[in-house]
Amino acid sequence: MSSLPRGTGLIDQPIPYSSGQYRGFTMRTRVKELQKAVLGRKYANVDRRPLDPPPVISMSINTVRDAGTSRQHEEEIEDYGDVQTAGLMCTVDLFPVIPPPPEHPLTDIVHRDRHTGIPILESSKMTTSLVGATFVQPNLIDWEGKRQLMFVFSDLAVRQEGQFLLRYRVFDLFARAHGQSDLTIQAECFGGVFRVYSTKEFPGLPPSTELTKVNKRVTP
Repeated sequence: MSSLPRGTGLIDQPIPYSSGQYRGFTMRTRVKELQKAVLGRKYANVDRRPLDPPPVISMSINTVRDAGTSRQHEEEIEDYGDVQTAGLMCTVDLFPVIPPPPEHPLTDIVHRDRHTGIPILESSKMTTSLVGATFVQPNLIDWEGKRQLMFVFSDLAVRQEGQFLLRYRVFDLFARAHGQSDLTIQAECFGGVFRVYSTKEFPGLPPSTELTKVNKRVTP
């Protein structure tokens, strides 16, 4: 499944759908990292420890009314329990947080870490160093007084030591944008920086967060 995501031209934009649960409607999807990983232990066959706390992504979906006109406006879905989650997926890519070579092309920059200002290059992607579930489906979670769709990456480890961040991308296996036959990436976001330690240097796991506990109660 790692080769599935393709079309990036409509990321975070209003998308008119020709198939899927929103066929005939124009929708905009957004994602944000609710909980970032803080640390991890370098993956080893005999000692696999996932990132902690597990990264959690929330997704919002808006109906775009009067798209392309001066009256265009958006209305968020009222009840995410009505969303058909079969086919909804979030995938991750791994990027190192290190200063790039001075000759890197500006077109290769896909993000800048908000704390260090270090540019993140598409060509530096290290997704093959991830181990575990890099594609997950959403859970419907009661959080902060409302039901939300969340993607939880509870089984994700890294083969290398260092500082990294994740890029999250959401798509729907059963939906196609109008006039397109390829799978469309609907939304993306970049997460916060975390560190992966060697077994010898690993400082130990922090206590579970409240969001982690809530997700554990509903995850099959």
